[in-house]
Amino acid sequence: MIRVLAVLVAILLTASLSVTGAIAQMPKTEPAQPKSMEQKSDKMGQKVEGTIKTVRGNMVTLEDGTQLSIPSSVKVSKAQLKPGAQISAEYEEKAGQKVATSVQIKG
Repeated sequence: MIRVLAVLVAILLTASLSVTGAIAQMPKTEPAQPKSMEQKSDKMGQKVEGTIKTVRGNMVTLEDGTQLSIPSSVKVSKAQLKPGAQISAEYEEKAGQKVATSVQIKG
């Protein structure tokens, strides 16, 4: 009886060690994590809101220092782009520059 028990313990110990070794050799995978809002916004463009500090040509600087390039393809009244105006804009980073894809004047 003791021999049977010893053999059974040896078999269980061997099986558990082989499974542990197999698991240790498996490549680690990152658990699925929900994408943050910023990651989602990278595909769609990022958003910014603020008050215009200065306007020079197609460059708008907000009071927080954010600089946006507004291409002619973006439909916005240039007359409304003036210091003190509040805007909401979507933009994409291109060559280190924030290029507006849409601009809306608030208020």
